[in-house]
Amino acid sequence: MASPFYHIRFEGKVFAFCCILLMLLAGNAVSVHAQQALRWKHLSSSAGQLPVPGKSHQQTGAVIYDFDKDGVNDFILSFREQPPALVWYRRNRKGWDRYVIDSSYQTVEAGGAVYDIDQDGDPDLVMGADYQGNEVWWWENPYPDYDPHVSWKRHIIKNSGGHQHHDQAWGDFLQNGSMQLGFWNQEVKTLFLATIPEDPKSSPWPYKAIFNGSAGESGSWYAEGAAAGDVDGDGYTDLIAGNYWFKYQGNGQFKAVRFAEAGGRLAVGKFKPGKTLQIVVSPGDGVGYLTWYECKGDPTDAASWQGHRLIDTPLIHCHSLSVADINGDGNLDIFAAEMAKWTEKNKQPDNPNAQAFIFYGDGKGHFKQTVFSTGIGYHEAKVADLDGDGDMDILDKPYNWETPRVDVWLQNGTGKLLPSLGKALKGKIGLEMYSLRDNLQKNFSGTLQAIHQMGFTDVELPQLYGRRAQDLKKILLRHDLDPTSLLCDYDLLRDSIDKVIQDAKALHVQYVGCNWIPHGNTLTREDVDKAAALFNKVGAALKAQHLRFMYHIHGYEFIPTSSGETLMDILAQEMKAGIADFELDIFWVWDGGQDPALLLKKYPGRFIALHLKDMKEGTPTGNYSGSAPGTSSVELGKGVIDIPAVLRAAIQTGVQKFYIEDEAPNAADQIPGSLHYLQSLP
Repeated sequence: MASPFYHIRFEGKVFAFCCILLMLLAGNAVSVHAQQALRWKHLSSSAGQLPVPGKSHQQTGAVIYDFDKDGVNDFILSFREQPPALVWYRRNRKGWDRYVIDSSYQTVEAGGAVYDIDQDGDPDLVMGADYQGNEVWWWENPYPDYDPHVSWKRHIIKNSGGHQHHDQAWGDFLQNGSMQLGFWNQEVKTLFLATIPEDPKSSPWPYKAIFNGSAGESGSWYAEGAAAGDVDGDGYTDLIAGNYWFKYQGNGQFKAVRFAEAGGRLAVGKFKPGKTLQIVVSPGDGVGYLTWYECKGDPTDAASWQGHRLIDTPLIHCHSLSVADINGDGNLDIFAAEMAKWTEKNKQPDNPNAQAFIFYGDGKGHFKQTVFSTGIGYHEAKVADLDGDGDMDILDKPYNWETPRVDVWLQNGTGKLLPSLGKALKGKIGLEMYSLRDNLQKNFSGTLQAIHQMGFTDVELPQLYGRRAQDLKKILLRHDLDPTSLLCDYDLLRDSIDKVIQDAKALHVQYVGCNWIPHGNTLTREDVDKAAALFNKVGAALKAQHLRFMYHIHGYEFIPTSSGETLMDILAQEMKAGIADFELDIFWVWDGGQDPALLLKKYPGRFIALHLKDMKEGTPTGNYSGSAPGTSSVELGKGVIDIPAVLRAAIQTGVQKFYIEDEAPNAADQIPGSLHYLQSLP
């Protein structure tokens, strides 16, 4: 029998969120929550709606990832007590198929991390043994040869020393261009860092201790929690574990910075504007307070970190913690849930009134508390898009509450499957010609020929190159290049809009943009007000001639205001939707300390086009200058920005054009690789 939809309960009462209908622009792009109230469809193996995980009554880990590279997330569950050790729930069009991927008996602990360890193009899985074993393993993904009854090959990372390995995280923590694995070994109270050997199938891997001792165990059974993120905005990924984050000092050494009184399960994100990440801690295996921490000064100084309790009462074994934009408003939210049962010898729940919460963020550091459920057991519950329709869902695998069991809550049921990135981008990828400015200056015609030979037919013009618009159009056509967008200086738009319109029509472009707001050392509110007024005036004039106006974001717009907003937020409010909209440069948004995927969702339909360029690891972020060394631009897919996540958000929110832009000195060498990357996305 189909499960009903459930409304979120707001402070204990049923509450359907009221949604403001957003302006339908650029292909009717709109946040899913402008269309209907937030609802959840509950599916459970206990009701026969999902395959039963296995025979084990002790279910440990849950990992969500697109393991088969079909563009839709799957999930893997782990067990102890009875085999199999691992099962994989592979998404199909109507639900999930269950695959046994390790039929052996292993005592697998909670946690898990994903990375392409053997560099064969598919994601592999890492997990560790519980209190009964000293192993850490990785499983080799056999993509594309999957068989529901054939196990994945298991390899050894560690098989000596102490027992129990609760939580792992991947990152280039040594800042050497390679990935390392951070993992806890609870029995010896040690955090280790393992490096991938030349032959990753050899064992054991080399690993060394980077921290030993108490790590926020007050109220908990042991130190736990591992996450990765650029905590201080220096452009490098940091390891966060327990109640410390670890700043790399060089020569294999780390500084342990205590950011919280107590440790636990960890998640990171930006809940308000600024340079540094914020960190959420929940009491995983223990009792304590759900708290988020922000830095008020030097992030390497423990005294600069300030905690904010999300709820005033202590939570009991709050083992589930996720950060995601759950309601699709472009602001990060927090999901946290208590366990109902953890004692093996008792049949009755230890915590029968266990609760799950969603704390909805407003992007300014404030949260609205809601109760998602009461009386359901959670353990390793995760938030992700589980059915490929673009909204966030919830996966729950209880530890030993009513097990064996797995539950899924699908937000608004399963909607229309999003198109693959490759299909959605087809015919929409162009080149911003500023990328080859030096080449064009030396050999204009030859560079145009090279652009076409790279595979481009669509270009954005940053200027007219000293030519009349109609003459430039003819030259471009001779090289089979179609200009679809023209960027103009602020002063030209202000003083000569009629000339701009004349040139735009001669070029037959669809979009006219502004590439910079004049300002002093920093952008001010006065600058923003003046620019918004001009852009509204210019946009109206362009719209009357069937052209669309867009302002190109450069990063300096993300200066926080006293109200917790950014100047970008004020621009978006003052510029009239459909009259004056935006072009999003993902590099500059990231440089300004923001997530471009979230920004697209925050203002659906407002972004007409994207500039696609990736950022080199080690490039500091959270600055508002609008400038960075050209050498910080790298090929798409080789930098620190999650390009697929940005593209999915762009497709959902109605972006029409995707221009590759590369400001590196060797842009001509990198651009073909960027185009190939986009064309090869599943």
